[in-house]
Amino acid sequence: MVQSSYHRKNLAAAIAQQARQQLGSEGVDQLSLRQIARDLGVSPAAVYRHYPDKQALLAQLQETVSEEVQATLQVGVLVSSDATAMYRKMIQNILTLRQEQPLMVAFYLQGPLTLPQGLATVINLVNTANGRTTLPHQAASVWAFLIGVVAQPDCSLSAASVFAVCEHLLRPFTDSIGNDRD
Repeated sequence: MVQSSYHRKNLAAAIAQQARQQLGSEGVDQLSLRQIARDLGVSPAAVYRHYPDKQALLAQLQETVSEEVQATLQVGVLVSSDATAMYRKMIQNILTLRQEQPLMVAFYLQGPLTLPQGLATVINLVNTANGRTTLPHQAASVWAFLIGVVAQPDCSLSAASVFAVCEHLLRPFTDSIGNDRD
């Protein structure tokens, strides 16, 4: 049994932290309020006072994990002033997350998958740097492709292939088929 030092008022935070750790190591199917209570050294009733059932805890975890994914996308992005380098770093971050935290990513994919504002901003910067206007569908297309890649843990696409597809998705349709080249 793991004993955590916390004040009764911080029990909800301790429960959420323990649940997040359990989610990352064992997955959502193995998440148990009773096990969390044992790990924290409290009664199950104490846990149930904060989270009446597993679904309530999962809703909180979904929000937490979504924030973690958004934050992970941003790591190391602003160290470069080159928009393309920023874009590639965001893509690398999501691929690394899939590799390092597969159970968390699987849980994230079960919730609402909103387009990260940071990704939309970086895509706009890439297009501006290349003299292009960002089309309304581009950021959503890139995000949908990336979600498709991370949803497949055994995906055989290399990082270079993922980058190439993501960069291709930013080119105007006419560039893709060669109609504007004379």
